[in-house]
Amino acid sequence: MQDDLNQASQTSEQEAAAPAQQVTVNGRSVFAVETTAAGVAVSTVFLTTPADGTQTPQLLAMPAVFPDLGYALQQIDRLRETVVAHFSHAARLGAQLVAAQHAAASKPQATPPAQAVAVEAAQEAVAA
Repeated sequence: MQDDLNQASQTSEQEAAAPAQQVTVNGRSVFAVETTAAGVAVSTVFLTTPADGTQTPQLLAMPAVFPDLGYALQQIDRLRETVVAHFSHAARLGAQLVAAQHAAASKPQATPPAQAVAVEAAQEAVAA
């Protein structure tokens, strides 16, 4: 039993000593912007660009890294424009929904035939 523990310990030490495989990923940081019920959600992701073209691009959860101030401010300005566009789109959808609800509420409702006959009979009784 002690030998099994020693072997397991040695295997763990060998695995820990082995260098981790490094994988190079090419691509760029992008902002993922989506409209949700709570508001506009923004997250940073990494869009991969496969070097050989055989793989499809993937989105990986990673922080955005800006190499210099000019690039950072340019990307932030683009993000601002995108967020404003999402809020504008949501406002248009909201206005369309309110208009549709108002139109549906203000439509004259058709009088059911039985009720129409009762109204006519009441009008005739008053006239007589």
